[in-house]
Formats: sequence, C-alpha cells, structure tokens
Amino acid sequence: MVLEAILTSRQIEKKPMEMLIYSIIVSSVAIWSAYIIFPTSASVVFLFLTTIAIVPVVFGAIKDDELQEEKTERSISLGFFDRHGPILKIYAYFFFGIIIATSFWYMFLPEEQAGVMFALEIETTEALGALNSNHDFISITANNLKVMTLSFFISFIFGTGAIFILSWNAAIVGIFIGNIGKDLIAYHPITAFLIALVHGLTSIALHGIPEIAAYCIAGIAGAILSIGLIRNLKQELIIKDSARLLAISTIIVVIAAMIEVYITPVL
Repeated sequence: MVLEAILTSRQIEKKPMEMLIYSIIVSSVAIWSAYIIFPTSASVVFLFLTTIAIVPVVFGAIKDDELQEEKTERSISLGFFDRHGPILKIYAYFFFGIIIATSFWYMFLPEEQAGVMFALEIETTEALGALNSNHDFISITANNLKVMTLSFFISFIFGTGAIFILSWNAAIVGIFIGNIGKDLIAYHPITAFLIALVHGLTSIALHGIPEIAAYCIAGIAGAILSIGLIRNLKQELIIKDSARLLAISTIIVVIAAMIEVYITPVL
C-alpha cells in the first residue's frame, strides 16, 4: 500500500514525531475516501480506514519493542517511560494528528457536508456535553473505565485494536475544537483554526491529557500481552508488565475524572 510505504516502524521508532504528519495525511485521505465511497457511513468508515493504515506501523513498532526487550533482558524494575516511552509517544502523535485533521476539515467544510462526514462524532459530542454538564463523577468514571477496558481488550484480541478507540476519541476532540473554530472563522480562517486548536486543547488538557494517556497505556498493555503470548516472549514478565500498566491506567482514569468533575469546572 502506498501510505504504508511512506513511513515504516523503523523510521517512526527513530523519529516518533513523524507520526504526527503521517497521521494527519492518513486521516485526511481516510475522511475523503470514506465520504466519496460510503457517504452515508463516512463518519464510521473513515475511522476504520485510518486504523487499517496506521496498524502496520504501530504494530511493527510494538513488536520491535518486545523483541528488543527479550533480547536485552530488561527487567520490570525499569521505569514505565524507559520501557514503553517511545511507543507512548507514537500513540500520542497519532492521536494529535487525527485531532488536527478532523478539526480542520470539520471547521472549513460547508456545514451540511461536514454534518454528513462526521455525523456520528457530532452526535456523540453533543451527548457527552450533556453528560459532562451534570458533573457526575460516577457516570464519567464508569464511562472512561469502559473506554479504557475496551482499549485493553480490543488491543489484546486484535493486536493494536486500541488504534480504533484512540481514533474515535481523537475525532470527538476534533469536532469539539472545530465547533470553537466555527464561531471565530469570520475573523480570519487560519488564525481562527489555530486559536480554536490551542483553546480547545487547553480547555480539556487538565483532565483530557491524563485520560487519553490512560487509554494509550491500556492499549499498550493489551498489545504487548497479545504479542508476548503469541511469540512466547518471557510470558511471566509480559503478564506482570501488562497487569501493572493496566493498574496504572485505571488509577489515571479515576484521577482524571476527579479533575474533570471537581477542578475543571471552577477554572
């Protein structure tokens, strides 16, 4: 595939930031391809197309990380970022790339066309706005734990299934930012986009960044467990490592929900 040839797992391991550009390109191509081929289902199809294009790169990087861990016999006593920092960076750049692409196209396309392309994301954004407006700690925590658990199990079953979950959440954030930009676009389009991007990210950064980090960590936990068991790579070490990552993810989700409910509203 042409897109897969643009960036390899080896390249991205050396320069994780290249994933940002790659993610923007891939998601933009996916958005338009989905709209042209499956216009009535474009809001879902583009996520699948993005996942299909991204999985080989991320999956390759995770496999390389696991093989290197087996080869060098790194102990579980090493810190999280020492062991899995590069993979987490790849996930993060991928996530922000989709946010940028989604918010850009949603903001600048005609409202009727954007409404078709991102129908499900728009509907979900409105539903989440109603949920979060109630500041219900239990509901928000339960929802975020559900997403975290899905990230883990889908990654475990499908290898890098968390890519789809992250794509979905990134698209939701992109629509949120695009709505901010639509209110400012009359002044200066590019400036409005940059302001919306900064304002949107900062407004959700306090709870959003740890929340998304938790999903990434859960996805990594599921992926390394899946790869480790299939390839018979130090299974006891891999299981312990995955369990610890999942526990860290759960703690972060709870903390992020507390921030969202009790701190963000008063800022």
